[in-house]
Amino acid sequence: MDSYSFERLKAHILPLSVAQEFDAARTEWDLVAVEVSEEMDNCPCGQDIKEHCFIANRLTGHQTYVGNVCINRFMGISTGSLFAGLKRIAEDDSANANDDLIEYAYKKGYLYDAKELAFLKQTRRKRKLSTKQLEWKRKINRRILKGTVVARRTER
Repeated sequence: MDSYSFERLKAHILPLSVAQEFDAARTEWDLVAVEVSEEMDNCPCGQDIKEHCFIANRLTGHQTYVGNVCINRFMGISTGSLFAGLKRIAEDDSANANDDLIEYAYKKGYLYDAKELAFLKQTRRKRKLSTKQLEWKRKINRRILKGTVVARRTER
């Protein structure tokens, strides 16, 4: 991250944190949600983004978002595969979700039970599904998309 972008991110995060030092402030934040937008937005670092990573501070209750590159650099969380999985099922609701997306959906409660989790894991590499299995996969994928992908964002 270049120093200009880093300084902008620091200036955004520190006032929302208890810690006054950026390295300490990093430990206060958790990734709480992700979403994909059709329109460009701006990360607090100044980069244009479509992939939003919503974070919440456990100590202050403040929430904000950063782009997928900053979430990796700021918190060490790699979301590239997660966003790739979201894009795949957004383009085709019968597509297979990848492991990162399946785990994220389970943690967020988009999968109703362990049976759905097991079904997605067992079928994530299969190309031929029965009609009933395909219907179930589409239903689950639409539920995941409804919870994560938003067409337009208007405010931060």
